[in-house]
Amino acid sequence: MNNSRWLIVCVLILFGVLALNKGIDLWSLGTNVDGDGIGLYFLGFEINDRVPEGSIPSYAVAFLIVSLIALVTSLLLIGMNLKLRNKASH
Repeated sequence: MNNSRWLIVCVLILFGVLALNKGIDLWSLGTNVDGDGIGLYFLGFEINDRVPEGSIPSYAVAFLIVSLIALVTSLLLIGMNLKLRNKASH
């Protein structure tokens, strides 16, 4: 059971870092795009095939919020895992 918790923590950290990277990429891109918009993909999945220029910052903020949630959740799970480990050793 404890190993599965650590696996969940690792997956959440990986997801959080990837979402953070995507959010930063979108934020740095801003509205400086060729044409009307961009296609948005995350982890090989198409999120939106045509994101208008004006909506790119909103998507960037959404990815940053999702990454923050995933990373905070992983930290909470690490704390729970360490607390359970300390209880088991006493």
